[in-house]
Order: sequence, then C-alpha cells, then structure tokens
Amino acid sequence: MAGAPDGARLYAERCSGCHGDDGRGDGPAAAAIIPPPKNFRDAAFWKGRTVEQLRTIVTKGKPSTMMAPFEGVLTSAEIDAVVEYVRHFDPSAAAPK
Repeated sequence: MAGAPDGARLYAERCSGCHGDDGRGDGPAAAAIIPPPKNFRDAAFWKGRTVEQLRTIVTKGKPSTMMAPFEGVLTSAEIDAVVEYVRHFDPSAAAPK
C-alpha cells in the first residue's frame, strides 16, 4: 500500500500558483484573479474556520470565485493532506498549545 499523500507536494502542484508558495495569496496567477486568492497567513482568515469548511471548499470549490473544485481530481486522502498542509499557514498554529 502506498504511503500517505504528501500535502506539501500537492499544495505546490495544485494551489501555490494562486495562493503562493507561502500561502499569502500572491502566487503567479493571483494578480489576474478577482476576487483575489485567500491569504492563509492572515489571522482573520482563520477566525472561526473549521477543518470541515476547508475540506468542503477544496472539494466543492467556492462559488463566485476562481477556486475550482478538486472533487474527482484529488482523492479524499489527497484533499485531507492538502487541508492539513494549508492549516500550517495559520499564524496561531505556531503558538505553543
């Protein structure tokens, strides 16, 4: 059986073009996207945000934005890996627990 999907690799391949390598919403395509991609480094983005909400957005996309659905493109395990990777951009994630 293959190992767990690599969220960092999947993010680099599928997400960084819009959201940027560091999750700041400043990828190479970002300037052409309206509304702009989310900045995952912004604490306001994370306020009240749940893992399930992130998973739904990655799976189904986000209406009225360029955020495309990845259902049928990525497996459920790959979506989970990307969501887990995106969570590391949360500024409060670095805080001791």
